Amino acid sequence: MKKWRYASGQLGLTLVSESFGTYLAFFYLEKLGLSAAFYALARTVYALWDAINDPLFGHLSDRTKTRLGRRRPWLLVGVPLFLLFYLLVFWVPDWARSPQVLPYYFAVGIVLYETMATVVWTNYGALFPEMFRGLGERAGAAALKRGTELFGLILGIALAPLVYAQVGFLGMALLFAGLALMAFSWFFPGIQEDPRAESGLGLRESFRLVLANRAFWVAALVGLLFEFGRMVIQTGMAFYAKHSLGLPEGATTFLFAAVFLVAIPSVFLWGRLARTLGGKRAWRLAHLLMGVAALLLFLPQSLLLAILVGALVGVG
Repeated sequence: MKKWRYASGQLGLTLVSESFGTYLAFFYLEKLGLSAAFYALARTVYALWDAINDPLFGHLSDRTKTRLGRRRPWLLVGVPLFLLFYLLVFWVPDWARSPQVLPYYFAVGIVLYETMATVVWTNYGALFPEMFRGLGERAGAAALKRGTELFGLILGIALAPLVYAQVGFLGMALLFAGLALMAFSWFFPGIQEDPRAESGLGLRESFRLVLANRAFWVAALVGLLFEFGRMVIQTGMAFYAKHSLGLPEGATTFLFAAVFLVAIPSVFLWGRLARTLGGKRAWRLAHLLMGVAALLLFLPQSLLLAILVGALVGVG
């Protein structure tokens, strides 16, 4: 039961975070007419703040001491605000839609959302090693967590276009926030903290150890490039479906469905390849395939061809 409760938190986080990350640009640029230059500027500030506040909030959480524990107070305050700011980003009142006001509403909204997203994600992740101590227990909990994450990805990304095509972006946000609240309500009673688990490293010492690790730099650089490609595909898919393929908004679901329906069984293929080729070679091959698939997205001029290429992206 403890594993299921913890995994439900991942569902709530994924539903909100992935729908936000995937459809924010389409909503503000395509629907509200926000300047693309200002969108890029605000998202750059957002990313810089995200890079700074991750270690900051992690450090503060490590040193929190209350009768409720370290992580629980942050989550009890952070989750409601996380959901509230998510809703406010997609609920833009009439007075905020003018060209003079919209850029500031957008900038303030996404920075507030990102702040609370960091609080919740950081403390949720920090609970994992405290709640699950043994290797076997961690493996089982991680598998359930990954399963709920995939379910959240399918709902929050693949099915979202069908939802907002019917009820609009505010309706989509209300639905996903409601589902996330249900998931978090199941998650909260299962929180268990180990009072003996304390970080003995300071912020400066943690940075020194990480930055001196050569393997970290390799993994971080590859991760940076991969995330760049993934986010371009993820954020641009709604624009791609509408402007490159000339499809209705709801058809974006078919493109994302092709990715996820192939990605899920491909996990077993990559597991076998990792055992046959070794983890490093399989990892390199996966990135190569993902890069080729991303380039092939330039070619399709029909939904069928785009779905086939999307399936290849899913394998990668």
